[in-house]
Amino acid sequence: METENSPWYLLSGLIIGFILGYVLTLLINPYFYNETSPDQLNSFDKDAYRLLIAEAYSANSDLTRANSRLELLHDTDKIQALSTQAQQSLGINGNENDARALAALANALQNESSP
Repeated sequence: METENSPWYLLSGLIIGFILGYVLTLLINPYFYNETSPDQLNSFDKDAYRLLIAEAYSANSDLTRANSRLELLHDTDKIQALSTQAQQSLGINGNENDARALAALANALQNESSP
């Protein structure tokens, strides 16, 4: 005697699994996104953020905006942080264009702050 399983078992299993997954992710264990400020990033992400600011400055030469973005990191000396990152980028065989962008922004900030 041979029994034939109908495809309803598969379809009902998929539907029940989908409903249970939906209930689990939305009601039992939902994930909440938290917005963080740039000063709360780890050092690797702060370096990436500085690099993005330097590249944006290279593209539009808006020193005021770059300065305000760097202020969000709350570095004690942002010029030193940019210079150090540029040197580290060259030291670990990083991208030379990235190091130039970081150094150019540090130089522009230095020229702005000197009388």
